[in-house]
Amino acid sequence: MKTVYFEKDIPRILATKAAAKVCKPLLYTGLNAVKYGRNLPDPPLPADDWVRVRNVACGLCGTDMSFFKATTGTDSAFEPIPGSKRTYLGHENVGVVTEVGAAVESLRIGDRVTIRAYMSGCDTKGIRDRCPYCRAGDYNFCLNYGEPSPYPVSDTGAGWGDQFIYPEKGLARVYDELSDDQAVMVEPACVSVHSVLCAPPEAGEKVLVMGCGTIGLGVVQALKIVQPDCEVWILERVKTKQDFALRLGADHILSGDLYEATARATGGSRVYVGMQGNKYFFGGFDRIYDCIGGDWSNRTAVRLLRARGTLVKIGHHMRSVTFDESPVWWQELKLVGVDAHGMETWKGERLYTFDLVQRWIRDGVYSVDGFVTHHFPLDEYKAAMKLALENPPDVIKIVLNCQ
Repeated sequence: MKTVYFEKDIPRILATKAAAKVCKPLLYTGLNAVKYGRNLPDPPLPADDWVRVRNVACGLCGTDMSFFKATTGTDSAFEPIPGSKRTYLGHENVGVVTEVGAAVESLRIGDRVTIRAYMSGCDTKGIRDRCPYCRAGDYNFCLNYGEPSPYPVSDTGAGWGDQFIYPEKGLARVYDELSDDQAVMVEPACVSVHSVLCAPPEAGEKVLVMGCGTIGLGVVQALKIVQPDCEVWILERVKTKQDFALRLGADHILSGDLYEATARATGGSRVYVGMQGNKYFFGGFDRIYDCIGGDWSNRTAVRLLRARGTLVKIGHHMRSVTFDESPVWWQELKLVGVDAHGMETWKGERLYTFDLVQRWIRDGVYSVDGFVTHHFPLDEYKAAMKLALENPPDVIKIVLNCQ
């Protein structure tokens, strides 16, 4: 088996963190905590409800970049949770089932699948007495996140590899009508759609989407599907992504001084300027979808919302951040966190995000055309990471070819 993984080796993690801050070329050397195992033993299926998948392709996302730069902080809520020695990269994948256990019911050899449950939980570890959240379809809230798998599997692999093994319940079948390029876009599209359905806009609302990478562009599109009568602004500095967002349904680009521009767009007050250029005004957007994350975007987002507006937190970093919280209590803002995907209610039907999104793509409701911009062979994953870190204007979604 070939697979790319993050090694939980503290000295190496500290070296990776240092390289990311002061000497990025060292990230592409052997000191990085992300490793490529090219000759690992092919693991047997540990239980009769597991399957083996041959990977076809897999996207590169911000989570993979976080591991490559070792950005997880010791002050985050993740730190005290016990984890495995290796975390396997890649979950925006499409692969073909090549082996099934005797108890597998929903999948057959030859089916195309994608990873549905990626974060640690019942459906990724094969825990049969599943917690209430996993039984309900909201695996990202799993009560067994920190518990070990009942099976002593040393190497399972994931999307960044030639193959992997997985519990049946952690996978979703890919619809026959979808191409492989469309299939690798299903999971990120699920994040975008789930984000909008967690806090859908109302008719007539003025909405801002911060950041138009893969997720932000998907959010723009999902907003116009869920509520065509909202007015969407985007905050994005790259011209090609601005143009893409406009094609997907965005109405305006927020440009110039963000406070002045927001006050004009939303009918807010004049902008007040204090010491060291500190700015504030009254009024703002009804709803902001933050697809950037971090100190600056948190601080900015809460200042660009109207009183009792809603901030939907999609972009994030697996470490503590700081920002001025005074607008949160002063203006009685609502904060909605988003974690991956889960169960949705759409037009009276209760279904998983993966099924809703695949239907939308199949039926031409939601388009993923133009999102995949670059392909790399699996063996050149470091070159893919380098391009992602440089982030030139023409990059949206990078995909690794795993065959």
